[in-house]
Amino acid sequence: MSFFDSDTILYIIIIVVFLAFFLWNGNRTKKNRELKKNRNFRNRYNERKRKK
Repeated sequence: MSFFDSDTILYIIIIVVFLAFFLWNGNRTKKNRELKKNRNFRNRYNERKRKK
């Protein structure tokens, strides 16, 4: 049996797809977290501004 038989290629493809998904999802989560933080900061800033 050679190293690159059909089962091995299938497993490698599945692993690569999962890794790509988790990396993509992590980047998306990080961006959403930063947007939420900035949004909260703007809300607090505008609230302080209104109180003055």
